Amino acid sequence: MLLLAFTACTPEMQGEIEKIVEEAKGTYFISPDGDDNNSGHAPNDAWKSIDKLNSVALAPGNKIFFEGGKQFSGNIFLDENDGNDPAKPILISTYGTGKATILTDAEFGIKAYNTSGFDINNLIIKGSGKSVNNESGIVFYNDLENNTKLANVTIKNTEISGFGKCGIEIGGGNGNSGFSDVLISNVKIHSILDRGISSYGQFSATKTGYAHANFKVEKSEVYDISGYDKSSHSGNGIVLADIQNSVIEYCTVSDSGYDNTNCGGPVGIWFWDADKVTIQFNEVYNMSSGTGCDGGGFDLDGGVTNGLMQYNYSHDNDGAGYLIGQFTGARPMNNIVVRYNISQNDAATNGGSVYLFNGATEMDNIDVYNNTLFITEQSTNQSAAAVKLLNWKKINGNINIFNNILYANNGAEILKVPKGYDGNFQGNLYHSDGDFSIDYKGRSYASLEAFRATGNEMQNGQPIGFQGDPKLQNAGRGYTVGFGNDLKDLQAYMLTEDSPAIDLGLKIKTNTADIDFYGNESLQSTAPDSGAHEI
Repeated sequence: MLLLAFTACTPEMQGEIEKIVEEAKGTYFISPDGDDNNSGHAPNDAWKSIDKLNSVALAPGNKIFFEGGKQFSGNIFLDENDGNDPAKPILISTYGTGKATILTDAEFGIKAYNTSGFDINNLIIKGSGKSVNNESGIVFYNDLENNTKLANVTIKNTEISGFGKCGIEIGGGNGNSGFSDVLISNVKIHSILDRGISSYGQFSATKTGYAHANFKVEKSEVYDISGYDKSSHSGNGIVLADIQNSVIEYCTVSDSGYDNTNCGGPVGIWFWDADKVTIQFNEVYNMSSGTGCDGGGFDLDGGVTNGLMQYNYSHDNDGAGYLIGQFTGARPMNNIVVRYNISQNDAATNGGSVYLFNGATEMDNIDVYNNTLFITEQSTNQSAAAVKLLNWKKINGNINIFNNILYANNGAEILKVPKGYDGNFQGNLYHSDGDFSIDYKGRSYASLEAFRATGNEMQNGQPIGFQGDPKLQNAGRGYTVGFGNDLKDLQAYMLTEDSPAIDLGLKIKTNTADIDFYGNESLQSTAPDSGAHEI
C-alpha cells in the first residue's frame, strides 16, 4: 500500500511564495531570440526589443536584464512614470555570460528625465562614433520645480564609448533642482567628443545653494576625450559643477583634449562652482591643450569653496599639474587645500606645476603644502615654474606655500610671482639642476639666501627652508602607474635616508593631513618632512 504525505502550506511559506511570484512579475528579460509578445518574466519567455521595454511603465524595484554577450539596438528612455522611488531602485543589467551591448546609433544610450532610483550595472553602451553621434551615453536630467533633488542613481561596471557629448551627463535645469546620492563606480569611458563624466546646473554667480549633492566618482578610467572646435573648453575627463559634498577618487584620466581649440581648455579632473569637494588618489597624464590652452591635470576652479586636492599624481600634461583658478563672474572662492601631491613634467605649453589665477573679486585662504613638484622647461613653455601665479587680477587673500619640494629642471624657474602679488613661502626645499631662478614681484633672485630678503623663508628672525638637492629616489623618472594600480608604488619621489628635506618643514596648524602620499603617518604634529613623502 502506497502512502502519500502532504505538508500543509504555512502562512509563512505562503507569504514567501507570493513574494517570489511578485518579484518574478517585476523582472523582465530581453534577448535577441525573444518575442515582444512574450511575458518577459523569464529567459525562455523574454522580450526581444528595447522598444517593448520603453512601452512599459516600470515600477519601483523592477529588474531589467539584457542577455549577456548579445547586442541590442535602441535607446532606453525613462521618465517620471518609471521608478521614481529612491528606496526601491530599478536595476538595469545583464544576465548570462558577458556584458550586453546597447547600440544607440546617433542618439543617447539611457536617458532619465525627472526621475531617479536606478542602478545601471554591467553594460556596454556604444554610440555610432563621436564625429556623428549627437548625444551622451547616459543622461540624467531634472528640471522640476521647487529646487527638487531626485535621489539614488548608481552607474557601475559599465563601458561607454562613441558619443558626441558626454559619456555620463547629470544635469539640473531649474534653480537648484538636480540629483543627490549618486555613485559612479568602475566605469570605462573613451572615444567621446566633449566630456567623459559631467555634472552641471543652472549657473548663477548670485544664487545660494547647489543643484547636486552627495556624488562619488570612484575607480573609473577615462581616456580619448578629444575635444573639438567650440567657444568653450572641451576634451575634459571628469568635470563636476553646481555640486556640494562630492568626492572623485581612484580614477585615471589620460590622452584627452587634443582637438580643443579654446583658451580656457580641458582639464583631466576638476570641480567648479562647488562646495565641500575632494579630489584624491587619482592619476592624470597626457592631457593636451590642443591649439588652445590649459590641458592640465587637476583643477579647483571658479567658485569652489572648501576644496581639497590630495594624494594625486599628475604628469606629462600640457597645462598645470594643479590649477587653482577663479574665472570672471564666478562665486567667491575660499578655503582651498592642495597637499601631498606629485607633479612631474607638467606645464609643457602653459602654466606651472601649481598654477594660480584670479579673474574675479574674491579668492582667499589658499594652502599648498607638502607637494613634490618636478618641473621641466620645454620649448613650448619658456615661462614654466614649479609655482606660478598668472598676472591678471590681484589675489587679495592669503596664499600659503609651505613644506613643498620645488625642483626645477632644464631652465625652468622655481617661482614666478608677478609684481603686486603676495605669497607666503615657508619650509620649502628649492632646487634647480641649472641656474637657480626665482622671479618674485618683478625681481629675480639667484639664491634662497637672496630670496629671504623678501621676508619669505624667515621665522622669528631666523632663516628656514633649504636650497639644494632633495635627494629623491629617481627624480624626473616617474612612470605611468596606470588604471587599477597603486600610486604608492611610485618610488621615484620617495626621499632617501640622507635627504635634507627630512624634518625641514613647518608644523601645519590647520587643515592637517593624517597620511602622506605613500600612506605613512604625516607627522604634522611635530616637524614634518618637506615634500609628499614622510620618511
